[in-house]
Amino acid sequence: MYPDQKPGDWLLEGGMFLDITLPRLAHLAFVRSTIAHGLLKNVELEQAKVMPGVVGVMVAADYAPLISEIPQTRLDNMPGHSSPQQLPLVEKHIRHQGEPIVVVAAETQLQAEDAAAAVHLEYTELPVISDLQSINFDDDHIASEIEIGPGVPENPTAIHLEAQFSFGRQTGVTLEPRGIIANYDNISDELTVWQSHQSPHLVQVLLARILGIAENRVRVHVGDVGGGFGVKLHLYPDEIATVLAARLLAMPVKYVATRIESFQSDAQAREFDVTATISFTEDGELIGMEGDFNNAIGAYSIFPRSSVGDSIQAAVQLGAPYKMEGMNSRSRTFWQNKPPSGAIRGVGQPIPCTVTEQLIDMAARNLGEDPALFRRRHYLDEEAFPHTTHGGLYMDKLSLADCIDLLIDQMSYFELREEQERLRRNGILRGIGIATFVEQTALGPGLYGAAGVPATSVEECQIRLEADGTIRVETGATDQGQGTLTGIRQIIARALNLDLDTIQIYSSDSAGARGGGAWASRGLSLAGEAAVLAAEDLLENILNMAGHLLQATPTTLKLKNNVIMGTGGESLTLKDLAKTAWYQPYNLPDGAIELFSVGRSYTSQERPHFMANGIQGSLVDIDMDTGKVKPLKHWVVEDCGNIINRDLVDGQIMGGSAQGIGGALNESCHYDANGQLISGSFLDYAVPRADDIPPIEVSHIITPQIGTKLGVKGVGEAGVIGAPASLWGAVNDALSYLGVRVNRQPITSENVLNAILRADKNIQ
Repeated sequence: MYPDQKPGDWLLEGGMFLDITLPRLAHLAFVRSTIAHGLLKNVELEQAKVMPGVVGVMVAADYAPLISEIPQTRLDNMPGHSSPQQLPLVEKHIRHQGEPIVVVAAETQLQAEDAAAAVHLEYTELPVISDLQSINFDDDHIASEIEIGPGVPENPTAIHLEAQFSFGRQTGVTLEPRGIIANYDNISDELTVWQSHQSPHLVQVLLARILGIAENRVRVHVGDVGGGFGVKLHLYPDEIATVLAARLLAMPVKYVATRIESFQSDAQAREFDVTATISFTEDGELIGMEGDFNNAIGAYSIFPRSSVGDSIQAAVQLGAPYKMEGMNSRSRTFWQNKPPSGAIRGVGQPIPCTVTEQLIDMAARNLGEDPALFRRRHYLDEEAFPHTTHGGLYMDKLSLADCIDLLIDQMSYFELREEQERLRRNGILRGIGIATFVEQTALGPGLYGAAGVPATSVEECQIRLEADGTIRVETGATDQGQGTLTGIRQIIARALNLDLDTIQIYSSDSAGARGGGAWASRGLSLAGEAAVLAAEDLLENILNMAGHLLQATPTTLKLKNNVIMGTGGESLTLKDLAKTAWYQPYNLPDGAIELFSVGRSYTSQERPHFMANGIQGSLVDIDMDTGKVKPLKHWVVEDCGNIINRDLVDGQIMGGSAQGIGGALNESCHYDANGQLISGSFLDYAVPRADDIPPIEVSHIITPQIGTKLGVKGVGEAGVIGAPASLWGAVNDALSYLGVRVNRQPITSENVLNAILRADKNIQ
C-alpha cells in the first residue's frame, strides 16, 4: 500500500457492462451454427422478421456493401501462414460450431432471443477434424511450421530420455463475458463504441479499416471489463457484426455474449501434443533438448494477432534457463474444426516450461540426483548474461540461482524430502514439484510491427498541471483489475513528490493517450516508464517557472507536499503556481504555459522484451484409491525487477498461480468426434474453486531491468507459466515411487488413477 493510502481507498466500485444503456438501444441475438463443418444450404427468416419488437434480421449479404476490408489474419513475417477470411456472419462455409450466421435486433433482449429461435437453418455437413489424432499431417492441414535451434550434438555415450505430453484445450473464462455497444452517427459519419476489451486503440484501427473510414472518426471506450486474460484482446466476428448492425439500422445496438456463447466462440488455447527428448552424459552434464510440438489452432487464425503465438513460444523457450550444448525444436500448427486459438494469459509459455521441467526431473531421477540441486547445477551461469539462448531468446540478466536458493529455504525443501520418505513407508503418496520459469514481458515493436499487425508497443503518457494545483494524467494503459492505474499514479506521485490524492488518472479511451492496452505484462514496465519520463519533465518545468517567480535558481528548489521550497526559505504553493500559469501567464516568460502540459512516449527499442524469471514449488498428496490430487501448498519466488506496489504484484502472482493450478488439474474444452462442445457450461468446464487452491506463499528476488528509469519488468503471467509445471512435477514425483507418470493435462483423477492401476498391473 502506498504510504498516503488509507485502507478504505482499496474498496473500489466497478460497473457491469450489462448495465450500460443508451436511448433507442436495440438488443442483439445471434443464430449460430449447430454443426462443426459444412455448407449453409438454406436460411429461413420470414417468421423471425414479423415477431414482436424486431427491428432487423441480418445475414452476410446485408453486410457485404458495408465492409471495406474483410477481416483476414495475415503475417508479413510468416507469408506462408494465411487464415481463411473470417466474415462477421457466415456466408456459405461453416468451419466450427458456434459460428454466427444470422443476427436479430429487437427492442428487448428477450424479444431478440425469441426471434432468433424462430430462424431455421439447413446445412450440408462435411467431414470434421476434431483433434490432433484425426488430423492428416499433410500440407493441406498445416497452418504454420517453424524449426529453431542449432541441433543437439551427437555423443555415442549419451543417455537419451524421451517423453510424450498432451495438453488439453482451455479458455480464459472471464468473470463477465464479452460485450459491445455500437452507435453510428450517419450524419457526422462517426462511430462510437463501448466495449469490454483490453486494447481500445487496436479496436479503433481495425474498425476504421473494416468500415473504410478514418481512424479519428472511430472512438472506443473500455471501462470495467470483468476480467480479460487475453480473451478480450481480439476482435470477434460477432463484435464486428454488432458494429455493422448499428450502421445498417442507424441506431445504437448492444450485444453481450451468454456464457454458452463464450464457451463456443471465445479464444481458446494450449491444445498440444508434444514429443520431447533430453540428452545428457553419464556424469550428468546436459547435452541438449529436442522437441516436436504439434498445436491444433482451430478453423481460423484469430483476428488480428493470429493463432501461432503458442506454437512459436513453445519452440523458442524449450530449455531456456539451462546451459546446454545444443537444442532443436520443431513446432507446427494445424487447422481443425474448432474456434480459433488465441492469446490466453501466458501465450504458450506454460507449454515449454512444463516440458522442460519434466525433462529435467526425468534426467535427475535417472541419475539418482536431487531435482532441485540438479537444476541449480545446470542453470545458465551468472557471467553468461546478457545471453541469447539456442532458441533465440534474449535475456539481459536472470537470477536463477538466487531464486532456487530462496525457494529451497522458503519451502524447507530438504525437510519436506525427509517427510516424504517417511510418508511413503506408510503408504501415503506425497509429491514435491519444482519448476523454473522465464517470462517474456514488455514486448517491443519487433513482434507485431514486423508482422504488420496494428498492435502498438508504444505507450504514451500525457500529464498536465491543472489550475487548482492537481495533476491530470492520461495513459494508454488499461486496467482489467491488475491495479495498473494505481501503480502509474504511484510512479507519478513519487516522481513529483506529491500526495497520491493529487493525481487523477484517465485511460481506456481511444480519444485519449495512445497505447497498447493490456497484454504481455506491459502496464508498469512500458506505460510506467512513459509516466515517469513525463513526470520528470513536468517537475523540471515546474521548478524552472517557480524559480522565475521566486527569483531563485531552479536547482535549489524542491517540490514537496504541494509546496515549492527554496534553500533560503522562499516558497510557493503548487496551486499558486498553477493559478499564475493559467490565469496570469503574463507574469511568466513567453510560452511558459506550454510547459505545464507534457507528454512522453516509450517502447522497448533496444531489446525485444524485458525478461523476468522465477521458480515455483508445489506440494501435493494423491489419494491411492481415487487418484484425486490434493494441492497442499504452493510457493513462488519471482524476479520482476523493482517493485512499485508489493500488494499488486503478489496479487498478480497468486491469481496467475491459481489459474495455472486450475488449468493443470481440471480445465478442458472437450469436444466429441463431431466437433460438438460438450463442456459448454460451468457444470462441465471445471474452473478452480477456492477449496482447490492451496495457500500460496510469494517471495521476491530483485534484479532491476537494465536501461530503464524504473528498473521494472512485467509480472502478470508469471504465476500461470510456472504453476502447471510445478504441479505436474509434484504429481509425477509422487507417482515415481510406483514407477509411473502421467503425461496428459488436465491431470484429472481419472488420469492419475489409470497411472496407479498401471503400476499395480506391473507389480503383479
